[in-house]
Amino acid sequence: MSGQPIPVSNAEVAVTRVEVIDHIGQAFAGAPLTRSDLLAAARLGAARPEVLELLGRLPDRRFSRPHELWVDLRDVPIEL
Repeated sequence: MSGQPIPVSNAEVAVTRVEVIDHIGQAFAGAPLTRSDLLAAARLGAARPEVLELLGRLPDRRFSRPHELWVDLRDVPIEL
């Protein structure tokens, strides 16, 4: 599965890898994370709905390091 940049309504601001990691990066300090764990961390980090939607596209498996996300979300830009 590969992700696509998700625009924010009229603002046309895509979700970036930097933004995703800003919201979930600290969650990787412990054990490997599931998609559900990542979504919970993003919600706690007050991520915008577009970030949650993007994370919801991840397969249901465990992720040990942030860079593993980009295998499944390779089309998400690093930054704008």
